[in-house]
Amino acid sequence: MEKQSIRNTCSSSLMLSSPSSFWVRGACIGRGCFGAVSTAISKTNGEVFAVKSVDLATSLPTQSESLENEISVFRSLKPHPYIVKFLGDGVSKEGTTTFRNLYLEYLPNGDVASHRAGGKIEDETLLQRYTACLVSALRHVHSQGFVHCDVKARNILVSQSSMVKLADFGSAFRIHTPRALITPRGSPLWMAPEVIRREYQGPESDVWSLGCTIIEMFTGKPAWEDHGIDSLSRISFSDELPVFPSKLSEIGRDFLEKCLKRDPNQRWSCDQLLQHPFLSQCHNSSPTESSPRCVLDWVNSGFDLEEEEEEVGRSEFEDAAKAIICNLATTGGVIWESDGWVEVRCHASEEEGTTMEYSGSTRVESEYNTSSDPNDDVAGDSAIIDVSMSQNLPPGNGGSAAALPYEFVVVLHLLMEIMVYTTCIFREIVLTMYLLYQYNQSNKLETLSF
Repeated sequence: MEKQSIRNTCSSSLMLSSPSSFWVRGACIGRGCFGAVSTAISKTNGEVFAVKSVDLATSLPTQSESLENEISVFRSLKPHPYIVKFLGDGVSKEGTTTFRNLYLEYLPNGDVASHRAGGKIEDETLLQRYTACLVSALRHVHSQGFVHCDVKARNILVSQSSMVKLADFGSAFRIHTPRALITPRGSPLWMAPEVIRREYQGPESDVWSLGCTIIEMFTGKPAWEDHGIDSLSRISFSDELPVFPSKLSEIGRDFLEKCLKRDPNQRWSCDQLLQHPFLSQCHNSSPTESSPRCVLDWVNSGFDLEEEEEEVGRSEFEDAAKAIICNLATTGGVIWESDGWVEVRCHASEEEGTTMEYSGSTRVESEYNTSSDPNDDVAGDSAIIDVSMSQNLPPGNGGSAAALPYEFVVVLHLLMEIMVYTTCIFREIVLTMYLLYQYNQSNKLETLSF
């Protein structure tokens, strides 16, 4: 597989040829009228990002135009925490094929339509959070002078911490003065009435699409049933509105009414929607995700989430170990938060020849690899066991209690290692037995066939 170069948005608009810009295309994760989306891996640090590509030789003019339009919009838009991150663009030569590429952050959870079972969000609190993210993103897009034109669940990617990000700006355009006749952009069932009538397409049209998308997220299906031209006639020329979900709260239904006014002049703006009670408790939460400038310094959000979960698990393990050792070491209890503790590292004392004193506290750090399989997801994990002895021992204990925690931890450490190795050996035995069983069954079938 050949290497490709990236147009780095951090420094210049020139094509980079340095080794740091090389990447390798991965699996295809999506196809559409725009082209294809694949994962990609940086050759420098192994980080994953997404590549939206069109084949310059075989693509239709509309496909190339859509991708170039999206690249142009992303270059003009300032970064926003609820908009998929733009990492750059470029051209790659892969074998005999030349691709035009758009580089974006990779969100492994996919889009809202396919992320949850049945494609619907039954938790209204989660629906509020998603909606708050979308309204905030659309407000930013509109303030930058653009209209998205294709707001729907398929174009909303799920991030971490109950957040979503707006994606797919291939249909977006810069706001101009109203024209006599417009060319509708977007997906018909999400289009506003004035767009289908080819009268006007602006920020108000995005708000209508937002209302349809909220119904889609809550019910798992489009707000309007697809009956072809009949559906378009109902949307554009009738007085009908989409059916509001019966399970949606009264305040949620009121929010939809503000979005789905047939007269665009009566629809609320994104600034007004953010003040609606349906969102007022959500949009004030500040995002904590970083905003990388280019593909070379982007970190997969999934890795951060795994590290957070690892730290939580480690903290729970340390707390449990402290509680057990506290009960075994003393009867009077230990003041863990006291300032009267001295850290003593066993390995440091042995190497430097210093005297180890147990009158204060002992911290035993035991780092070991918890995975014996090199293909496991977790590699190089470490477990830290904190053992401390109170200086305020109850009368009569003397110094005998001081030796107990250290010995106990050594034994505990050995037992844990034995358990890890035993588990690995047991797994190998079971796997071997299963393979032998499969082999015997295969031989029996061959014998019967003869």
